[in-house]
Amino acid sequence: MWLILVALVVVLVVGLEWNRRRQPNPRDQRAGRTGVQDRDLERVRDELRAASGDAQRDAAD
Repeated sequence: MWLILVALVVVLVVGLEWNRRRQPNPRDQRAGRTGVQDRDLERVRDELRAASGDAQRDAAD
């Protein structure tokens, strides 16, 4: 019984290793599209600019 289990594990490992070697290298690890406008980054940048402008105006008054 345990011999069958070991044989199945070996077949699984060999199959996974064979599949991994078939992948083209080097491969870009990012999923999805690239070059897309990051609206979260723009929003945070605008908020930081606004906050720094508010702090400078408050210090000048």
